[in-house]
Amino acid sequence: MKKSILCLSLLILLFAPHLKAELVEEEAPVVILGSGVGALTSAVYLSRAGIAPVVITGPVMGGTITQSHQVQNWPGEVAISGVELAEKVKHQAEVNGAILLSEVVVSVDFSKSPYAITTKSMIGSHEQEKRYKTQSVIIALGATPNFLNVPGETGSKGYWARGVYSCAVCDGALYKDKVVTVVGGGDSALIEAQYLSRIASKVHVLLRKGEFRSIEKQRLNEVLSTPNIEVHYYTVVKEIKGDGERVTHLLLNDTADHKNWELPTDALFLAIGSRPNTEMFSNQIQIDPAGYIVLKKHQETSLEGIYAIGDVADPEFKQAVSAAGDAAKAALQAQKYLSSIAPKSPSLAKNEPSLSKKEVIEITSKEQFESELHQSNGVVFVDFYSTYCGPCRTFAPLYENWARDYGDRIKFLKVNANHLPELFREYQIQVVPTLIIFDGKGKVIRQGSGFGEISEVGKRLETIKGSANVTPQEFR
Repeated sequence: MKKSILCLSLLILLFAPHLKAELVEEEAPVVILGSGVGALTSAVYLSRAGIAPVVITGPVMGGTITQSHQVQNWPGEVAISGVELAEKVKHQAEVNGAILLSEVVVSVDFSKSPYAITTKSMIGSHEQEKRYKTQSVIIALGATPNFLNVPGETGSKGYWARGVYSCAVCDGALYKDKVVTVVGGGDSALIEAQYLSRIASKVHVLLRKGEFRSIEKQRLNEVLSTPNIEVHYYTVVKEIKGDGERVTHLLLNDTADHKNWELPTDALFLAIGSRPNTEMFSNQIQIDPAGYIVLKKHQETSLEGIYAIGDVADPEFKQAVSAAGDAAKAALQAQKYLSSIAPKSPSLAKNEPSLSKKEVIEITSKEQFESELHQSNGVVFVDFYSTYCGPCRTFAPLYENWARDYGDRIKFLKVNANHLPELFREYQIQVVPTLIIFDGKGKVIRQGSGFGEISEVGKRLETIKGSANVTPQEFR
């Protein structure tokens, strides 16, 4: 099934780029930038303290951990998928009153307080810009790993998160007693290789040059003397090969004798660095030469009321659990800061968690799907998605908003390609996300894939917002 389902790329400017963006101004006590475990943890702490933060989630809900098929080092979880872990923390944040918005940050202005953050919606009938005025900001935008930019690495036919990774601590345990490869010539490559040597049966290390760039000479000597580590100098990766499901071998080039050769391996770990996502803050707060945000006291940046957590300020550990720890500290610091400048400001969060039922029904069997269709007297929306599809996770919050707004007149279902491939075959679905709309008799009245179709359906929903009844004709 995984071979036939494609995940559509996110094209933010796809929707009516000729329309001039509206600018809406809003206020928020705290704005959190990011949607990873760190950002969501800060949202949990703040909302439970009676402060409803606005969380600007960006294009991928859950952050980079959602690319891990299995997380085995999260406290209290023997094994859990990155998507499921992020979803749990997201749900906890929302239940306690955090406001999660599928928007991207366009610009920030930290020149004076209140600080200003301008965002743009990613999905909708037209581009809409918002400017948030806030007393406090928590930056949790993570880092972007460097890639080799070779065939088989990323994209719909690539093996990213299916055998190609950037964190041995995160994903190395999946390859116990298997053959793995590390590419890189610095200290991070040595650390990855050393860690993997305790798990894998064999570790290959690939270097472009004839020596390591390591400054940790003791660790270098330890790696070179480890029996199951083999170093290949003057070697570059030309292509990552696999069977469609997982990595099987690498096509390499020996730059010393100009020969190509193949290396069988079960996984490739990239240790070629990453870039903290801090470009937009370069003239706003203090950033070190490597691009990381400089911290003063705990998570505080060079400006009062602005805090940074996770990979934007951490060049060393780069773990979800350490980001979550940073997040708790940042939230507590923000809470203390807000109290110091406005001790009697009213609470903007819910006083008690609201455990409202889910409006979107997750389908777990074909029988349940058919039953839900037949029990409906009106229009039924069905979101066909895949667990590891980034655009699908981008669409999910909007779909949930539709369900909250129109759930009394439209039934909302969702079907996971990883669990019910037979339904994807029945409706000939080849790409995700795909939205199918049924009438009250189970007949398909509209089917479309990608954000262009989603945008069109959003427009039609807007036209029936005040209507008491919704008919299938609205969506034909």
